[in-house]
Amino acid sequence: MCEKRTAVVVDDEPITCMDVAEMLREMGFDVVGEAADGFDAVELCRVHRPDLVLMDARMPVFDGLTASKTILEKHYCNCIVLLTAYQDRDMIEKATKAGVSGYLVKPIDQTRFQPAIEVALAQSKRLRQSEARAQQAMEKIEENKRIFQAQKLLSQANGCSQTAAYQLLRKYAMDKRMTCLLYTSPSPRDRQKSRMPSSA
Repeated sequence: MCEKRTAVVVDDEPITCMDVAEMLREMGFDVVGEAADGFDAVELCRVHRPDLVLMDARMPVFDGLTASKTILEKHYCNCIVLLTAYQDRDMIEKATKAGVSGYLVKPIDQTRFQPAIEVALAQSKRLRQSEARAQQAMEKIEENKRIFQAQKLLSQANGCSQTAAYQLLRKYAMDKRMTCLLYTSPSPRDRQKSRMPSSA
């Protein structure tokens, strides 16, 4: 059985909050928290680490855009969809800069709600995968830099070419691996003992 996806709903209008939470439940989400301001939203996300946050863009004290940025930067949630009554370009640009995955205009059309949420979740997943690949690539680059530096130092120390130094590095790595295997592999006597039936 698949684990339920979790969501947090944030809106300073109680009726909107209730309606959005109900639509999410109909989609199979477990709504783990509801909040009326950005401060509570950040705390709920810190505690529950939801799969999705539906966030009102404009709220008093701590607005949704600032809360969204905080939640994403701290990796409390990877997918945030903004709810707003405003469709101006300035709001869209701010939402994009904050890193949100989607944007819904109030009053929310129930027929468009589910597709918008699923698209936002899919985009968020692709972004995480892309970031993971980029991180792996950076780690590979750093590893290659360290190998090149070691190769250069070894070449200078032994008065040999960098190709010969690379071969020495490979030999050292293989010897080290073989030593680890010798220490961790069971001896023939131990293997023989493991095959012997235990006495009752």
